[in-house]
Amino acid sequence: MKKTKLFVSAAAISMVAALSLTGCGGGEKKEAESGNKITVWAWDVALKQLQASAEKFKESHPDVEFQFEEMGTEQIYTKLATTLNTGKGLADVILLEGEQVSGYASKYPEGFADLSDIVEKDDYLPVKMGEVTVNDKVVGFPWDAGPVALFYRTDYFEQAGVNADDIKTWDDFIEAGKKVTASCTTPSGEPVKMLPIAPNGSNFWKMLLTEKGAGYFDAEGNTSVNSPEALECMEMAKKIYDAEIALNYTDWAEYEGVVVNQSVATIPEAVWMIGTIKDKGPDQSGKWGVMNLPAFPGEEISGSTNGGSDIVIPAASANVDVAKEFVKFAMTDVDLQADGFVNYGLFPSYIPAYDAEVFTEPDEFFGGQKIYETFIELGKKVPAVNYTENYNEAMKAAGSACAKVYLEGQDPKTVLEDLEKDLVSKFGK
Repeated sequence: MKKTKLFVSAAAISMVAALSLTGCGGGEKKEAESGNKITVWAWDVALKQLQASAEKFKESHPDVEFQFEEMGTEQIYTKLATTLNTGKGLADVILLEGEQVSGYASKYPEGFADLSDIVEKDDYLPVKMGEVTVNDKVVGFPWDAGPVALFYRTDYFEQAGVNADDIKTWDDFIEAGKKVTASCTTPSGEPVKMLPIAPNGSNFWKMLLTEKGAGYFDAEGNTSVNSPEALECMEMAKKIYDAEIALNYTDWAEYEGVVVNQSVATIPEAVWMIGTIKDKGPDQSGKWGVMNLPAFPGEEISGSTNGGSDIVIPAASANVDVAKEFVKFAMTDVDLQADGFVNYGLFPSYIPAYDAEVFTEPDEFFGGQKIYETFIELGKKVPAVNYTENYNEAMKAAGSACAKVYLEGQDPKTVLEDLEKDLVSKFGK
């Protein structure tokens, strides 16, 4: 659904500010302003899909009223910074980015309603259940997911003599990239690079970490940026960058520009990139394909994730029961989930929704390939990630660490050792 920014955004800064406040949240339930009135905070296309879900819900619940308030992530996190402390002024249904859920739930352990009774964990992608499960309690309802695959230009591969089926590992990927860079040029005459990397950001390293089943923190919430897996991923990221097959970029506009300028042969990215590619490169229909992410040498194909959102229900809501009923309806109705994907690109994490016809249809833009099957299978392989309340600060520090490795050529082992010491001193673990 969303395009994840590479650096700490205003939303993330607001989140850090929110989590610096103390208090357990929850509190006494507010007085109902109107019997069964549900107030919803959400952004962009997610809000539109929830509005459509509400209309369908009202067919069987005509007495329920809805009030929708469109807010950006920054606005929601700023409001949560104060309302979770008092339990007053909260909406009944709130959309959060997936990686932010555990932070709020950790700081405010009584702030969100327990949804364990309405979320069937086996019906959802494991990584999404990981986002909403905090201290063995389900504090949110999983929604859209961001499984990652490798988008690639079939024409560039053909020109360079690269067979996509031969790229099994990241080492294979590097060798293919060298062929592409040596053989292909952009419409403006520049050498085509194999992939885009932001040298001042941690996105690519984090993608590799998730593929390895690791993260910034271990299952107990301890800092784990210097684990053997983290080091292997940083060494691989450096190997790819040092091979001179990467195109540097700094912000979202430049990231979209790699499609417009036709300057890269592959983009390792989440399923929502489909919309960006079609929007920015409409004349490139038939020139793109989708394949599995390359694996680490000696390992099986796995997956990664980037982006997505979940829904939480504040425990202080006067209408928790009807809010839970609505959210469960909106998130488990297969037709609604399919409509959300078709209309707004909201790729569901609800596994039964994949039986809908849209997920098995070929996409002519991608050469008639059934691309969604790739994302579904990779999505099922992505393990749960423990983000913790310290995720935003760790992400910012990780970006600086990556810049030292990519741009300054510093030793990955030393950089990660220093990063670990720095984060442990800040977080205490």
